[in-house]
Amino acid sequence: MKAYLIPFLAYLLIRPAVSLFASDQIAYAVHVVVGIGLLTYFWKEYKLSLRFDFSSVIVGALIAVIWIGAEGIFPSLYDITYEPGNMLFLASKLIGFLALAPLIEELFTRSFLMRYIISKDWKSVPIGKYTLSSFIVTVLFFGFAHNRWLIGMITGAILNLWLYKTKRIESCITAHAVANLGLAVYIMMTGSWFLW
Repeated sequence: MKAYLIPFLAYLLIRPAVSLFASDQIAYAVHVVVGIGLLTYFWKEYKLSLRFDFSSVIVGALIAVIWIGAEGIFPSLYDITYEPGNMLFLASKLIGFLALAPLIEELFTRSFLMRYIISKDWKSVPIGKYTLSSFIVTVLFFGFAHNRWLIGMITGAILNLWLYKTKRIESCITAHAVANLGLAVYIMMTGSWFLW
């Protein structure tokens, strides 16, 4: 359990904690370095088999289109004020957005939390097992973990459905990473920094 909880808690808490003492740029860089360090430390626990999956690329592209297309239609939980800053900050932001977020969020939400809701003996629950309660809780959790909460819920539902179909957490990681890549390209091309 700690291989899922510790990286996720660090992912949530490191940035705001470091921001108390340092700039947001430094806080974000520390957040990325610690997150990647923890994923590396626990990597063997995840037993991932990452490989190219074209169907997951399509799902990720669909999520990016929905996320971008819905911008401004629904209220956000909070506003993000972000400017690209220097190249080091932009690089750490991209690494966090394209690698760290898909790995930590999918491992915690759909590999651990979804199964833990089904049974406290979560390791015995197969990846992609469906129950209504685990579906609803993870969709709500994923939605409210993002400032664009309603689109977050739609994304969470799509990723849950994709996991039920593929039975592979790697498929969700790929779809999530591709969605974030699509968003990153759009953000940098249009200067829509608030979408980070």
